[in-house]
Order: sequence, then structure tokens, then C-alpha cells
Amino acid sequence: MHNETLTNAFWGLLLVWFGVNAAFLKGDLVVTVNDPFFGLGTGLLLLALNLARSLLRLRLSVLTIGLGALLSIIYALVVLLDFKAPFLPALLVIAGLALIIGAFRTRNFQAY
Repeated sequence: MHNETLTNAFWGLLLVWFGVNAAFLKGDLVVTVNDPFFGLGTGLLLLALNLARSLLRLRLSVLTIGLGALLSIIYALVVLLDFKAPFLPALLVIAGLALIIGAFRTRNFQAY
């Protein structure tokens, strides 16, 4: 199996997961995106994607491992211990900015 095929299959799983959660929450997409079970499931799907890649000896993605671990750990605490995570949006913004800066620093970026 190719990495692209596996990635597409997991995108399909993510959309199914989103649809099932949205249906369970009566189609309210804002509530769905903010639902801790959706965040936890999304994190676990990202980790499962890399487990499948590892088992198939495909290249792993540091991005999806890191994001999957972050979402899984934080949302597991939210779901299991009613942990409040007001810092999560800021943490995601910082992680995103680090990725953007890293992408431009490690590549031969040239503006045309």
C-alpha cells in the first residue's frame, strides 16, 4: 500500500468520524468541532495513521504524530478528568507558527 492511499483512507475515516459526531450532536457543527470526544477521536485517528504507516514500513509524519499526541493527551484529560484547557487555542497557534517558520527556514524559499 502506498502512503498516499493510506492517507486518503484516513481522511475518509476522519470525515466519517466528523459526520457521526455531527449527527449525534444534531448537526450543530460548532458544537461538534468543540466537542472533547471529537478532539480525542481526531487525535487517536492521527496516531493510528502513523501506527499503520509504521506497520507498513512507510514514512512517518512528525506533524501528525505531534498533533495526534497533543490532541489525545489534552482531550483525554478533558474527557476523563473534566480538565479545562483554556490554553489549547494559544498552544495550537504557537505550534502552527513554529511549523510555518520552520518550513521557510529549512527550504530554499525564493519569492518570485
